[in-house]
Amino acid sequence: MCEHLLCLYSMVSDKTAFYNEDFPVFFNSFGEADVILFSLGKAKKDGFECVRQLVKLPINTLNIVSPVAFQGLLNVKTRYVDWDYHINVGQFDFDLKGNEYKNIRYRLRQAEKMGYYTKLNRRFTPKHTYILSRHMARHKFDVWDYEELLSLERFFREHNHGLMMEVYKDDKIVGFDVIDFFEDNKIMVVPLGVYLETAPVSDFLMYENLKYAKDNGYEWVDVGTTCGIAGLKRFKEKWFAKPKFKLYVQTLDVKS
Repeated sequence: MCEHLLCLYSMVSDKTAFYNEDFPVFFNSFGEADVILFSLGKAKKDGFECVRQLVKLPINTLNIVSPVAFQGLLNVKTRYVDWDYHINVGQFDFDLKGNEYKNIRYRLRQAEKMGYYTKLNRRFTPKHTYILSRHMARHKFDVWDYEELLSLERFFREHNHGLMMEVYKDDKIVGFDVIDFFEDNKIMVVPLGVYLETAPVSDFLMYENLKYAKDNGYEWVDVGTTCGIAGLKRFKEKWFAKPKFKLYVQTLDVKS
């Protein structure tokens, strides 16, 4: 699991710990705990043992994010199954030739006519909060997504990594993507997009993100999960994103 996601989780938890130095666990004061069971080289039995130990703690609910489903546990419910999508930068045609790029070409021509341009920034301002609040009011997210979005100001204030790729129209900011970097694997991560208007701002920013990744030597752009939203899945696939990591999001009612 990428470091940027762990940072965002830690922003909204009261306590962060590691089980056996492998699996991050996040506790809040409302009796909930979140555990991330992605760890290279670890077998399912390691994750199961982690869950078995965590349910002994004084918590009411355990939320589990894992590459495998945990079956056979009492009171466990699968909330959704998703994929983490990645775009291969080297295989993307930045000249946008061919019928498969038709929709992208159309959106980018719209963006050009509207005079959009980008800036890189790390300072989260009241203007970003305004766009964020309108974005959240327009969409229905999982509670974890709300928590991550609400932690953005603190994230940029307390960490020295990550950027915002902002889009402007007539000198006014109208949207931004959060981007971060996973240097060991030359991956640029684009986990969150926040817009006043979805199209063509989202397409314009995606193209700018891919150009930035190419110019800075990143081989992959991680565009995150679909959150169970069909339209978001279609958007990622339009940009040739491929499902790379399967993940299961389950909730275990500890006190039942």
